[in-house]
Amino acid sequence: MLPANATPAQVVDAYFEAFAARDFDGLRACLSNGPFSHRSPIATIADADTFAAYISRVGPVLDSLERRRTFVAGSEVCAIVDYRIRISELMVVPVAIWFQIVAGRIASIETFFDASEYRRMVEVS
Repeated sequence: MLPANATPAQVVDAYFEAFAARDFDGLRACLSNGPFSHRSPIATIADADTFAAYISRVGPVLDSLERRRTFVAGSEVCAIVDYRIRISELMVVPVAIWFQIVAGRIASIETFFDASEYRRMVEVS
């Protein structure tokens, strides 16, 4: 559980800890109960509950994640992360994630990564 006075870095730490543990209720607790948005090369989502349900689908294929670097500037946090996912084989997907924190919770997440493997997988399905 996040303290009411959590710093932006602590909020993002808690988000990644919950994600790595596949604790999607804990992940949801890091997100704003007010305005929220998420944008990536494969999805745009306008509310936190939908995002938490969406990201929980990654849980079964997430082997691990490695935070390579985190930058904090006021209420904004940028994390460079390697997601190790296993679909048919282990793949490492480097990702940059820009978080905006409002009132101690994540109000916005913008994710940058090469989605070409994902698109090929969807085309085959």
